[in-house]
Amino acid sequence: MRTQLTRGGIALGILVVGLIAGWIGGVSAAHDSAAKIEVYKDWRLACPSDDDKKGSCALASDIADPASGTHLAQITMGTQTDKPDQQVMVVTVPLTVLIQPGLGVQIGADTKTVPFATCVPSGCVATVTLDDKTLDSMHDAQTMGLVVTAENGKAISLPVSIQGYKAAISTLNWAEARRHSWWRRLWS
Repeated sequence: MRTQLTRGGIALGILVVGLIAGWIGGVSAAHDSAAKIEVYKDWRLACPSDDDKKGSCALASDIADPASGTHLAQITMGTQTDKPDQQVMVVTVPLTVLIQPGLGVQIGADTKTVPFATCVPSGCVATVTLDDKTLDSMHDAQTMGLVVTAENGKAISLPVSIQGYKAAISTLNWAEARRHSWWRRLWS
């Protein structure tokens, strides 16, 4: 009698382990690891495939003149390739801005001025390091904008749409955590 109970217990244990292994394998195989681009109103989220360990997700938004539809600026947010724990915002504005005053980034009532790093054929580029305080301010902000100085010396404010930003940044954070953690990937 005792031998039969032992054999039954072993068989049940093997069955349970097999079911768990099959479930984990099925979840891993069914998981779609392809690169993705998702749109959240005025923001786009692009993530590389889960197999790309060096890549990271990026969030982008374009700023256009509402009257003419002319492209005025682009904002791209993500992590630095050489510092994966450091998030940055890269802003590209037209070549017709004055370089010396730099770029003003307005988040709510606060304005932070950063210098332009370089100018390329597509525009002048400024990089803003995003610390936790700045990210929290962006998450809670009712308004965001960029301030550039035109060739005539006048400051011009470019409004940045926050429509879809909260959902997009939340998804970016979740996607990055999932991409770098097998445990989160298992449960997603």
